[in-house]
Amino acid sequence: MSTRSLSGLAVVLLAALFVTTAQAAEPNFGTLSKGSKTTAWTGSSPTGLPVPNQAGCLGPNDPSCDGFSLTVNLKEGARFAVAITTQIEGDDYDLFIYFPDGSEVARSATASGNEAVVVENTAAHGVGPYQVRVLPYSVSSGSAYQGIASKTRDTPMEGTDLTTCLEATPATIGVVGITDSGQIVSLDVAVLLDGVAQSAAQQILTKAAESYAPLRINLHVVSYHAVSFVGTEGSDMIQQAKDFFGGERPSGSDVVFVLTNKDLTSDGDNGLVGLADCIGGVRFATRAFAVAEASGIDPVNVGPFVLEVDAHPEAAAHEIGHLMGAHHHYANCVEGNLTGAANDVSPCTLMFNFVDFLSLNFSQVNGPIVRGHAVQFASP
Repeated sequence: MSTRSLSGLAVVLLAALFVTTAQAAEPNFGTLSKGSKTTAWTGSSPTGLPVPNQAGCLGPNDPSCDGFSLTVNLKEGARFAVAITTQIEGDDYDLFIYFPDGSEVARSATASGNEAVVVENTAAHGVGPYQVRVLPYSVSSGSAYQGIASKTRDTPMEGTDLTTCLEATPATIGVVGITDSGQIVSLDVAVLLDGVAQSAAQQILTKAAESYAPLRINLHVVSYHAVSFVGTEGSDMIQQAKDFFGGERPSGSDVVFVLTNKDLTSDGDNGLVGLADCIGGVRFATRAFAVAEASGIDPVNVGPFVLEVDAHPEAAAHEIGHLMGAHHHYANCVEGNLTGAANDVSPCTLMFNFVDFLSLNFSQVNGPIVRGHAVQFASP
């Protein structure tokens, strides 16, 4: 999307004119609730033409922006995504979300026809529906777009950000600095298969390796071992993996990763998708362990959108990412890859804590952290 600007006088004049209700989509309202995970609509340019030289929607009542009213009956702090996709390749729509009081929540305004944002539900800005507005920045005659809103799963991948490994300080383990010549680093993984076929595991980890390739890290499986673990608790799975190898990762591997066909739990809650022993666990032979589900989350088609694409490869890459030093709080919902799969609603980077909206790429902050851990601690 090119830079957009308006003179101050033009903004004032336009604002004075925009006193009517914004153009509505079809349908013009929808609801997200515990029993209603998604809602969708179709919209178009209110005038059938693009809006030239406009920096964005000038508030929720801007008549040049298509409008959709979204009621969110979710608990305080719950997250939901809103996304749009154009029906004509090359058309450029931009997405704006407003709180009930009219203040802006979020926006996505790239040069693409696909836009998405993630919003944390709150009543701090008034009670009532959120207002979704779509600006036809550069569109064809007769152009249309489709929109969707979707709530996350009730429970995140991990309950909280994991405790950093504290068994040793960098000085005591000999880390005095990292020299990175840009070489390809082999991140060697020993894989335990708890009720998972090796062919299925290979597909998951081959896709997960795409997260690491841009960092010049080769996610390399050095061995597969069939196991039959007891229970569903993620932490118990990690302990059983440690016991299987005598308490520490086997020689020739950097991390140990468990793929299970069980529905993982955390203190009995089955919202868990994966778990790592700790952040930066690759530094320690006794802590370089992680687990994730290999089944149970399938892609869902909602109109032209596909939700939860590559969920299991993303979960695998995410948990291994924790072992490589990556944090939830260094993720974001701006740098996600919306073109990784056709109309995939994935605005968030890999280490975001809800699998629904993940893409395969690390954020610009987590990427160098993972690369640094690989250079310092993984096999050359």
